[in-house]
Amino acid sequence: SGQSLLVILLVMAVILTIGLAVVSYSITDIKISQQEEESARAFSAAEAGIEESLRVGAATGATVGEITANVTEVIQGGGEDFNFGESKFPSGELANVWLIDHTEEGALNPAVSFPYNGQIKICWGEETTLGSSTPALELALVYEQGGEYKVVRQGYDPVNGRTVGFDESLDKDGGNCTSGLAFSKDISLAGGVFNLAASDKPYLLRLKLLYNSELQPIAVQANSNLPEQGKCYESSATVQVSGITRKIRQCQFFQAPPEIFDYVLFSTSDLVK
Repeated sequence: SGQSLLVILLVMAVILTIGLAVVSYSITDIKISQQEEESARAFSAAEAGIEESLRVGAATGATVGEITANVTEVIQGGGEDFNFGESKFPSGELANVWLIDHTEEGALNPAVSFPYNGQIKICWGEETTLGSSTPALELALVYEQGGEYKVVRQGYDPVNGRTVGFDESLDKDGGNCTSGLAFSKDISLAGGVFNLAASDKPYLLRLKLLYNSELQPIAVQANSNLPEQGKCYESSATVQVSGITRKIRQCQFFQAPPEIFDYVLFSTSDLVK
């Protein structure tokens, strides 16, 4: 009888252990499911805050259920340094730097512009992701001259002999601009290939990376304040019970002509070969 009691106790202990394990796993699964659900709700609230801010053009909150998203905005540009809100670009995608001001409604305001003889340092490329992804840079300066709009293009390539006609005299020592990027080129709007006159008005810099297989950053640094380029919004939503927080960041820059316009020839009169 003593042995039978011992066996019964052992069996009960095993059953109890298995039962506790099942309960523990069930509680863990329920907790994970709740966290995933609350995370999704917080993300939805943060996303709603971003969408509402983009719609009204200013930081504003949004509420989804009992979760409220708080949105903050950061003006992009307006100083001597601009890094596109820390965005990174694939090969062939345009990054626009406006050299004239915009109104609050987003319309052009040519009365306020970057100096025609300003100095600008263009920086690009992360030192840690170079090698086969080393990017070249194509730059197009759009400016107004005597009521006509003109474009001057120039390319810069840190890899010698890779691109015919591109300038290879770059700073390749790293640590360029405030972002510490791999390559840089100092340009003078009133000198070199650009050669703007005092009566010319610079409008827009269009920057495009080439050859990079990975996303790469671009930044600019000027000797005079650049016009504002747009805004970045950061939305944060927290579930009070669990403390789960989700954040979303979205930048909205002033609109620029689509990339296809770089390959279109337009004339108000007949074209002659």
